[in-house]
Amino acid sequence: MSEFLTILPAWQPRLAQAGLADLTALLAFAGGDCLSSHLRGKTSKLQLPDGQSIFIKQDYYTKSDSILRQLYKGQWPPQPNTEREHQGLELLLSCGITVPKVIAWGQRRRFGLPHQGVLVMLPLSGIALDKYLLAEPDATKRAAVIAAAEKTLRFLQDHRLDWNKDCKPEHFFLLEDGSIGLLDVERLRRRRFPLSTRHRQFQLQRFHALLPKITPSSSHA
Repeated sequence: MSEFLTILPAWQPRLAQAGLADLTALLAFAGGDCLSSHLRGKTSKLQLPDGQSIFIKQDYYTKSDSILRQLYKGQWPPQPNTEREHQGLELLLSCGITVPKVIAWGQRRRFGLPHQGVLVMLPLSGIALDKYLLAEPDATKRAAVIAAAEKTLRFLQDHRLDWNKDCKPEHFFLLEDGSIGLLDVERLRRRRFPLSTRHRQFQLQRFHALLPKITPSSSHA
């Protein structure tokens, strides 16, 4: 078994203060607030001793079908989902899109294949699109933010960046400066060829279908 962990130098002492400066500790972490959990892994939010909030994504194991799909598509070496998300975040960042800052990442591999993984990120400053829409009473402002999210999705499509089915309102983030950031991009891939019109329409329709249903009462929630 092989393993590695990278921590940005500025964050090494801050994670060490929380007892999270090695791969074993990060993979075994069970504290903080659980944001999502399933058999394969978990995402947690933790406040460090200095008050900084971080997100920790853990892959307890990598499914064999995920490894086989990557091999079938010629993606070598195959990666755990945390590293796939790390790569997606770096890809978006290179395109000028705001994403959570990654401060640590690592994994364990067996026989050259992915086994476990971890990703540590900082939160974005703003609010998820779905939550914003439910809280904003002004229909004109809601429409403007939806249009900005649609523009971001079209930008991805124009640049052959396929987000698959993950183009959900909850994954678009309205930043404090009014721009749009993106979250949860482990399925994001750059395609060799332009996305088909049908696939582009499917993604846009999926985005609209998952928008929260706004009523006069919900917009004041």
